[in-house]
Amino acid sequence: MQGIAKIKEKIFEEATEQKNRIIEKAKKEAAEILEKARKQAVQLEAEAEKKAKKVAREEKRKILSIAELEERKRYLEAKQALINEAFVRAENKLLNLEPEKYRDLVYRMILAAAVDGNEEIIVSEADKEKITPELLERVNEALKKQGKAGNIRFSGEKRAIKGGFILKSATVEINCTFDYLLKVQREELETEVARILFEE
Repeated sequence: MQGIAKIKEKIFEEATEQKNRIIEKAKKEAAEILEKARKQAVQLEAEAEKKAKKVAREEKRKILSIAELEERKRYLEAKQALINEAFVRAENKLLNLEPEKYRDLVYRMILAAAVDGNEEIIVSEADKEKITPELLERVNEALKKQGKAGNIRFSGEKRAIKGGFILKSATVEINCTFDYLLKVQREELETEVARILFEE
């Protein structure tokens, strides 16, 4: 009986030792797995942070790029509005010249535009007080001195003209309205106006 007890005791001892070895091994493996998991977690976190920073940088770059484009668009719109305003003011200044200065300007313009001095002149209703028969007499006298017909006369035709005039012959029509002349000259003048306005 005593021998059986010893055998049992020995079996229990071995079982206990084996159990302890298994537990130690399991603890060691668990610790290794945990350490490996921690390292992976740190690596993943670092990668995620790096990726997030990259995404954030990219997003920031996009936002700044869009903002810069918008700012440039707004600046160009404001610039264009100022240039437009400069041309509108120039036209208004021409339209609102003192009558004598207006007549003098139109006088010189007709002399420069007349081809043979035998044209009709179309003017706006508003200009009939400024571009008078007396003015045309002066023009015709000057044209005769240049060797031209000296027969510029008012046309019965009406056109939507704000200022300036249109000279019309049987074959040609010369548009000397202020809005048309400014429009024609705008491309050339716009660069100069922009340089004056924005010191470019």
